[in-house]
Amino acid sequence: MFFFSMTFLSCGKSKHKIGSIYKGGYVFKINMFGHGLCAAPKDYVKPVSWGCYGTLINGADGEKIGTGKQNTDDILAGCSQYGPFAAKVCDELIVDSYEDWYLPSIEELMLMQRELYVQGFGGFKPGDYWSSTQNFSLGAWKVDFTSGEKGNNVNKANTGVNVRAIRSF
Repeated sequence: MFFFSMTFLSCGKSKHKIGSIYKGGYVFKINMFGHGLCAAPKDYVKPVSWGCYGTLINGADGEKIGTGKQNTDDILAGCSQYGPFAAKVCDELIVDSYEDWYLPSIEELMLMQRELYVQGFGGFKPGDYWSSTQNFSLGAWKVDFTSGEKGNNVNKANTGVNVRAIRSF
């Protein structure tokens, strides 16, 4: 038991900090074992919709931290839209050889806004950002990075919403 406690305590020391660049992006969450989440260094530059307006994507309703990857996988599996859309551009992103990016859930996005945007890290634009959390067949959740408020009735066809991918490490 003593050995386990010593090992457990030593795992909590992390070499990276909130706002630092690590594993391809800006760190915005770190757990006691040194694992966490980072945001891609830049927004996707072209206007894209959330995708699949009018289609209810089964499973793309996770709100909690840790559900963005599954939401993104569900969107990709359930959306046959041609051309780029938010989940697809995140999934196809490659930064510093990391290829496991995804569209954040609503709570992951809110945490990113608080830990990065509000603190001046990441070069985010003021305005709205898409989450991977679907609200219904016509709408999805977004966060206004300027105010920190979330909205759940955003038209999935809207191309005026920013996209920033995340990944876990």
